[in-house]
Amino acid sequence: MLPGTPPPVVKKDMRLNKGLFITFEGGEGVGKTTQVARLVERIAATGLNVKNAREPGATPLGEEIRAWVKGEAGTTPTAELLLFAAARAQLVADFLKPNLSRGGIIVLDRYVDSTVAYQGYGRGLDIEQIDAVNRVATGGLMPELTILLDAEPSTGLGRVDAAPTLFEASGNVPSGKRLDPENERRFEREPITFHEKVRNGYQELAKEGGRWCVIRADQPAHRVADAIWKRVRPLLIQRGVDSELLYRKQAKHS
Repeated sequence: MLPGTPPPVVKKDMRLNKGLFITFEGGEGVGKTTQVARLVERIAATGLNVKNAREPGATPLGEEIRAWVKGEAGTTPTAELLLFAAARAQLVADFLKPNLSRGGIIVLDRYVDSTVAYQGYGRGLDIEQIDAVNRVATGGLMPELTILLDAEPSTGLGRVDAAPTLFEASGNVPSGKRLDPENERRFEREPITFHEKVRNGYQELAKEGGRWCVIRADQPAHRVADAIWKRVRPLLIQRGVDSELLYRKQAKHS
C-alpha cells in the first residue's frame, strides 16, 4: 500500500479475515432471543456474512431433541445432558464449523455453558463429567465471546408470559413474548430455587473472565443492545471492518 493510502473498507461482498463465534447465555426470560436478533441485525447492516441459531436446534436432530427435552415428558438429568450433547455435536458438524471455516459470523443462543449451568448447577450433575461430555460434543470449538444476560430469576420468569415486556418490538426484532409453545416450557416451570441455582452457576462461570461479558438484563432493551454492540464492535474491527462504518451503525440504532 502506498504512503497516504487510506485503509480498505469492508464491502458488502467481503468476508471477515476469519470466522467469529459469539454465544448468548442466561436464565429464562432475560431477553436472549431479542438481543440475538438485534445484534444480527446490526452486523448484517454492515454487509457482513452473519447467521444465528438456537441450541438445541438448527438441524433436524436438534429440533427433534429440543421438542423432547423442553416438552412435558419426564427426562432424567443424565438423559438431558446426553440429549443436549447429541444435538450440540450435530450442530457443530453441520452448522458451526462449515460457516466459521468460510469466515462467517455465528451468533448462537445457548451453547456449552447452558449445560453446565442447568444440568450441573441446576440439576446437580458432576461438573467435570459435563465438561468431558461437552469436549466430546464440540471437538473443542469454543466461542470467542459469550454474552451473559443476568437478571434475578423472579424478574426473568415474570417476563416469560408478559406482554408487553421491556423487550419492545422494533422492525424485524421480535418482542419479548416467548417463542416456545406452551407444551415446550418445562424449564420455565421449574421451582424458583432451580433458577436461582442456574443463575449462581452462570455467575461462577463468568468469574473466569476472558470470553465472558456480563450485562444486566433488567434495563431497557436498547441499553442492553448498545452494551452488547460496544463489546462486539472491537472484534469486528480486529478482523478488518472499517471502524467508521461500525460507529455509523451505532449512531443509527441509538
